[in-house]
Amino acid sequence: MGLSFTLLGSSSSGNTTLVSDGSTHILVDVGLSGRETVRRLREIGTEPEEIAAVVVSHEHGDHCRGVGPFVKSLDIPVFITDGALENSKIIMAPSKHQRVVAGNSFDVYGIQFTGFSVPHDAADPLGFVIEKNGIKVGIALDLGYLSNLVLERLKGCDGIILESNHDVRMLKAGPYPWALKQRVMSRRGHLSNDSVAKFLENDFDGNAAHVVLAHLSKQNNLPELALLSARRALEARSGLVQTQTKIELADADQIGKTYRY
Repeated sequence: MGLSFTLLGSSSSGNTTLVSDGSTHILVDVGLSGRETVRRLREIGTEPEEIAAVVVSHEHGDHCRGVGPFVKSLDIPVFITDGALENSKIIMAPSKHQRVVAGNSFDVYGIQFTGFSVPHDAADPLGFVIEKNGIKVGIALDLGYLSNLVLERLKGCDGIILESNHDVRMLKAGPYPWALKQRVMSRRGHLSNDSVAKFLENDFDGNAAHVVLAHLSKQNNLPELALLSARRALEARSGLVQTQTKIELADADQIGKTYRY
């Protein structure tokens, strides 16, 4: 087996992804509470003691609020940048901290992670490319735009988890204060459906079997809008790139399906 991933949750309420090679199980972010993370893991047949490590993308609560409680009674490493750890509220034994540096690869029990910088208003936010036996999965959540570096890192991925946070029209007309709207729409904010569509139509290499749209805003997006926008863009691309890619949605507050490669 190469790799699989399961989104345990993907929204502002908490982002947590389980990555596995069949024997080693790793959590990317623990934005759910520690208790809820355990509950959802057990729902899919995984005990918390089976988790080998936690990898953290950045310090915002919806990505790391459950890290400390989850690892408290587990003797496992937490891979996180110095900046993210210093700016987070994570409480854990210093011995558990494994330092991550953007651009450097690190091995987690035979699964290789490479963190890459993403444009977001956090101390040192990262996306990840995860590799095992020639299979490659890319995760890019919480980023204001798809930089050249992000585009390069997503090339050749067999599966992609990509933020499709908001519909610009819904956000502008919605209840958020104007300052927050500006933050979300900024180049250090969150990806819109339009940004994802532009990626799929112009820059996507067509390699991934699945592109999973994640981190949808409950106030400023609709699953139907995100899915329709992405699928139309991919159809427009089909004349240039032949692809069997499936566009799918992560469930905001429930366990998603497992994708295996």
